Amino acid sequence: MTVMTDDERYAAIRARDTRFDGMFFTCVRSTGIFCRPSCPARTPRRTGVEFVPSAAAAVAAGYRACKRCGPMAPPGSPDDDPTGSLAGRALRLIDAGALDDGGTVPALARRLAVSERTLHRALLAATGAGALAHARLRRARRAHELVVGSSLPLAQIAHAAGFGSERQFHETFTRVFGHAPSVVRERARGGPEARGRQGGAARGRAGDAAGATGDAAIVTAQLAVRRPFDGAGLAAWFAHRAVPGVEEVRGLRWTRALRLQHGPAVLQVDLGAEGPLPLRVHLADLRDHAVAISLARRLLDLDADPAGIDAGLAAALPALGHLVDHRPGVRLPGLPSIAEALLWSVTGQQITTAQARDQVTRATDLLGTPLPASLHVDGVSRLPVDSAIAAAHAEEWFRGPGIRRETLQTAVRAATDPDAGIDASLPLDELRTRLLALRGIGPWSADYVLLRAVRAVDVAPARDVALLAAARDLGIAQDHASLEAALAAASPWRSYAAMQLWHHQAQLRAPEQPAGRGRSRTDRDAPVRDLSEGHLP
Repeated sequence: MTVMTDDERYAAIRARDTRFDGMFFTCVRSTGIFCRPSCPARTPRRTGVEFVPSAAAAVAAGYRACKRCGPMAPPGSPDDDPTGSLAGRALRLIDAGALDDGGTVPALARRLAVSERTLHRALLAATGAGALAHARLRRARRAHELVVGSSLPLAQIAHAAGFGSERQFHETFTRVFGHAPSVVRERARGGPEARGRQGGAARGRAGDAAGATGDAAIVTAQLAVRRPFDGAGLAAWFAHRAVPGVEEVRGLRWTRALRLQHGPAVLQVDLGAEGPLPLRVHLADLRDHAVAISLARRLLDLDADPAGIDAGLAAALPALGHLVDHRPGVRLPGLPSIAEALLWSVTGQQITTAQARDQVTRATDLLGTPLPASLHVDGVSRLPVDSAIAAAHAEEWFRGPGIRRETLQTAVRAATDPDAGIDASLPLDELRTRLLALRGIGPWSADYVLLRAVRAVDVAPARDVALLAAARDLGIAQDHASLEAALAAASPWRSYAAMQLWHHQAQLRAPEQPAGRGRSRTDRDAPVRDLSEGHLP
């Protein structure tokens, strides 16, 4: 890709072109703030600006975030790198808390199997800032979410956001946002006059949002998302695979229980909101709030660039053009872990999605863990079954061929074994190779896991019967070989092409015909027949 010149960047900010949001940031020397290219504020003089590749680089250079365009969490930024580069993998680990709770840069480098110097050079080249600068910025973001989304004491927020002291918290927060935390909180709530009019009732509601519900803490946030956004498609996908008590979809409100580092949590997101998506996180331990928000973004694929993806698909596969027009902004529905994705893919081989859901539900009934009463939300009352435990006890709940039961016991358990090397931080090609090396895992399962667990944007599960049925209806392909060739043209967005076809097949399926009766043949070298999980809802 051609590197933009500064003159081209300036032309983009003059046009307030949203397509460049996240690709670079504009630093205004006279005001000391930095903005997105699409910022609605008056365009500064050409000589008065400099450009940096990331928000962290802007903060490291002494700039603070613009209050009008909110560049602190831009969707599609370089901080999210779906191609799996070293810098992108490092940033995802930092975002997940790798440098919190005593984490160090040398330990992060060891996890990525590189030297500390190599990691630093990769981050500087990609983003203009090092690991510690990104970690500080993420702590500031976490703190801001808690300051405006809860009534927790500032001392508690400092600890929960990962700062070493209250002084460090106040200094960093004020530098990044231009005001002290108490001022930002006051403005977020309408100032003292508004609070005076609302009286004690307003303070009571804020207390509820701060976690005044027994052992649970409740934090609210607004999830930035590029439009268009196919929230209805995500809701339909999740609803058809929802295990009762673990996941619930009511209209377009999605609720899901999670296992996090310090305890259980429940996410609740309004997928039908017009602006940023309102998120409500119920936490057993407040230290998990940042990871929960980051995970929510990944599960909903909120960092995708839908305009670029849809335009690329329509140009590469014209037959998809009307699908893109009908369903713009399709997203990849995520799963929290590789182990859970393997549990679903192996369980679902050769059977329908509904049958796979029933199997996983049976495992959850036998082996699941109830949530504390303070975390019960909209019918969600228990955690998803631990994948390793489900695999170890597969003979108690899995109803299928014995050889597939053995695959559950080996492949799924391997994904939870740190020594097995099945790590989401690996480059995608290497991770796929390691997945294929697991007994019973063929190309379909490996690609399905990558698509759902690590947001791989350029995979299309091989020899999938539902994809082929949709492609035949659209005249794209008549067999698996021609479909593979057609989808290759959609690179680097094959995963989104697959999602469009899966959605189309769901609409084609007659209500009276059970889903997934067709069966697809996998590569002959797969040790177990690896077939389509089934059709979409």
